[in-house]
Amino acid sequence: MNQLVTYNSLVGYELEKTRKQLGIEQADLAAICGISQPVLSRLERGKASITIDQLFILCSALGVPPEQIVQRASIAVDAIQKEDSVEVKTTKEIGTTGALLTGAAIGAVLTLLLSKNK
Repeated sequence: MNQLVTYNSLVGYELEKTRKQLGIEQADLAAICGISQPVLSRLERGKASITIDQLFILCSALGVPPEQIVQRASIAVDAIQKEDSVEVKTTKEIGTTGALLTGAAIGAVLTLLLSKNK
């Protein structure tokens, strides 16, 4: 069975990676953006669908353009789709089937795939 990744989880992973690189705590970013820390956690893990409004608010607070986050997620999609064992799907397409990769697992897969392509 293939492992599945959602577009939401890839965008969330890129947001989390950027936040951590900037040394910002999750609770602090959530407070700045006017959302709860649990909501931000769910967005970063791809467990909740991120809205365009949320993406723009989070990116503004992080000081990065939204297109940078989307572009990095898009690069990840390209790398993942070259593999036979991992598929990228929408949250609706996944439903309850398959093993969903999130968080650290996505980071590990992306690191492996992107280093393989160099």
